[in-house]
Amino acid sequence: MITANLILTIAGLLFILIVLVALYVWSNKSKTVPETVPTTIETFESLSAIIKNRSSSARELNHAVEMILSHFGTITSHTVGKYKLLLEELCTHPRTDSKLILRFEKTLRTNNPTYAHDIEKSLALGLAQRG
Repeated sequence: MITANLILTIAGLLFILIVLVALYVWSNKSKTVPETVPTTIETFESLSAIIKNRSSSARELNHAVEMILSHFGTITSHTVGKYKLLLEELCTHPRTDSKLILRFEKTLRTNNPTYAHDIEKSLALGLAQRG
């Protein structure tokens, strides 16, 4: 009698365990996790802050330069000073490379031929500061 009760108890616990595992697996499969798309709005100032931040990674620098060139690539008389400082900051950043600097400078010069002389002067200043 005791063995029968013990076997029934073990069988009942095993049945409950199987049901709980099945419910757990079924509940995880039925949930669809929507992909979260970052909703950060990137402005010229936020992208400039990435370049000015000395601890930004090379990947972050590449992203910031790409976004600036694609969305804010046109220089006006009001923004020429910002772009000059930005180019100098990019030149002196510890994690930048020559390809990134030259791509930024060349694209800016191509898109803004009237400011080519200012861009070249900033590049020379930035490279001189780099050492």
